[in-house]
Amino acid sequence: MSWRSGRLLGVLCIALYAAIAVAFIARSVNGALSMPANSDWVAFAVGAHLLRSGGCLYCVGSQIAATHSMGLAPGDGINPFVSLPPVGFIFEPLAMLPPLEGIAATLAVCSATFAGAVALTWRLLPAGWSQLHRVGGALVSAGSVVGLVAFLQWQWVMVLALLITLALQRRGRCVWAGIALSLLLVEPQVIWLALPMLLAAREWRTVTGFMLGASGWLAASLMLVGPSQLARWPGFLLQTHLNDAFRGVGLPALAASIANSGAAAFWTSAVLAAAACALAYVLRRKLRGHPSHALALGVVLSLVAAPHIYAQDLAVLALPCIVVAARRGDVALLIMIALSAISAIGFLAAPEMLRLLPETTLLMAALVLDDLRAPFDRQGRYRVAGDAPLPTAALPLPLR
Repeated sequence: MSWRSGRLLGVLCIALYAAIAVAFIARSVNGALSMPANSDWVAFAVGAHLLRSGGCLYCVGSQIAATHSMGLAPGDGINPFVSLPPVGFIFEPLAMLPPLEGIAATLAVCSATFAGAVALTWRLLPAGWSQLHRVGGALVSAGSVVGLVAFLQWQWVMVLALLITLALQRRGRCVWAGIALSLLLVEPQVIWLALPMLLAAREWRTVTGFMLGASGWLAASLMLVGPSQLARWPGFLLQTHLNDAFRGVGLPALAASIANSGAAAFWTSAVLAAAACALAYVLRRKLRGHPSHALALGVVLSLVAAPHIYAQDLAVLALPCIVVAARRGDVALLIMIALSAISAIGFLAAPEMLRLLPETTLLMAALVLDDLRAPFDRQGRYRVAGDAPLPTAALPLPLR
């Protein structure tokens, strides 16, 4: 194939992928606007309304009453608010709008954060790639169809926070990287196993920054609702996730469906978490000096092992995709395309296909582990064959 034909084929492939992505965005937007009572906007709005009125934030009765006060009645009775109180506070400007206006405004915010995530991914991909390759890589990873199946969600904020964390890591600003990582506490299940990996890598400053950010979340929560209401959060969260453990796409959800018990998901998650911590200990020497790989591996294992993971949460796999892009970018992009294909088929024709998502995610974990075997120089950069020192006998003799 000639260079010109290959370039044309690349442009056509990117255009086709973009068309499919736009179709899924339109599908998600149409669903949110045509059935506002069942959209994820309702859950965030419920939290904001209860914070404004001073009601019980983590009580089923008060959440149902707040939903009805907005003139909404979700098909399953309640779309619960299970996040920490600052999430409802931040969402308040959008939640106080009428449902259709609030959803439209939230969709605009999601579009902006989505565009920002794709643009930042383009910047973080290897500079040695061609512009066409980088554009395609940004669309396939940060703009993956697996993240577009539910456009009205927090995933683009999470992807942006992870990408900012990676950018700060690369600049050596580890404390700020940890603070940026703490923003992922909006959905802690996507990073909960990143901490053992960072500790194994001895990234003390990053962990310190994360603890500072987590302390900020706790302080803000106590200021908003007080200790008595905050103490209700763990029990309410556990009960809610036990009831919908079957809906997830991680390995614990598969265990829950086989055992016909939501508790099986949490027991499976605990076993997988112990295995991840053991892996972190085994890899402690290899992870040392490679914080980006430690973070990437922690994110992938979090998605595999968490008891409450949906398809759109896999959008954060853009991070490991970028981390391994310098040496194994083509394989990483193929995995992201596979995730997109599974999501498209699963949501359009065959829902059982979604069971392949966690297994495909495990391939990304294997890719990060394999990438750790690559040779690095003292600055943690990939070392190519031309950088290896020549033997003394091969050096040219000095001219006299």
